[in-house]
Amino acid sequence: MSFPLANRFVWLSAALGAAPAMAATVDIRTGLNNLAITHVTYSINNVDVNQAAEATGVTNASNTPVLLKKIGTGSTPDLTFFNTAGAKVLNVNPQLAGTSGVGVFDNGVTTTSTAGLAAYATAVEGTSTDTDLRNFSYHDYLSPGPTDPAVADLDLHFAKALNLTDYLLVSERWGNSSFQLLALAANGQPYEGANTLRLGGSGGTPGIGYEVHDWNTGYAAQGNVADQAQALTLFSVARFFSGTQAITGPVYGLRIFNYDEADVKILGISDNTFSDNPDNPNVVPEPTAMLMSLVGGLIFLGFRRRPSA
Repeated sequence: MSFPLANRFVWLSAALGAAPAMAATVDIRTGLNNLAITHVTYSINNVDVNQAAEATGVTNASNTPVLLKKIGTGSTPDLTFFNTAGAKVLNVNPQLAGTSGVGVFDNGVTTTSTAGLAAYATAVEGTSTDTDLRNFSYHDYLSPGPTDPAVADLDLHFAKALNLTDYLLVSERWGNSSFQLLALAANGQPYEGANTLRLGGSGGTPGIGYEVHDWNTGYAAQGNVADQAQALTLFSVARFFSGTQAITGPVYGLRIFNYDEADVKILGISDNTFSDNPDNPNVVPEPTAMLMSLVGGLIFLGFRRRPSA
């Protein structure tokens, strides 16, 4: 079977895209291997909203952007820098093209995987290049059923790699589902011997929300299950390597396994700017953008070299 866009989407068998030999599966959930959040600042309609205690249930449901601005923990400096310089999704599981219930919700605009994997991949990239809680991926009532759990959903690469002193912040709608992450090296492959991180542990009790993710924001999306708010979990990038003999290094991306149908957004965050973090060789400008940049440069040089009358 052949697939268009073969340079971007490849068939992932149980061997390709599956987890390599890893050290252990480490659960990250409320009170276990996470960094407890103590306060959050949002920007809504250009107004800062400070939240000193997590919400109970849903306190606001609309499609107005809710931008994360600051995360406080009480044990680290406030985290105010987000790794939103760019992202690239590679190795999308082709099974998602025929699986309904998978997509990205962005303030009322929905992009489904069944409408085309290229558009879906671009939409997933967008969830990690802004801090809007109402721009996230979702997995709901999959049909004809879940994809092969041994095959990753996709690889999410960051334009700027994450250092071990940085953090990852995930949001999950209703805070009750789990998913797994592998850390990717510069070559796009998982670090051998590193930990598999299971966000949300084994998942929450059916019918009970905000149980396995740390901080209920109270903010839900009006057009996507408006009675379930986004919940946040924060953890150190170093968790991928803690307690292992793996060769450590910057995390250039994440291999994501989402067979428990979590609805997620993933952001890099730090108390330092990401400007001096390593560049990811797997994240390059799109050909059209590169061509426009080249043409613009040539035009500029032409104007500079034009002899005066």
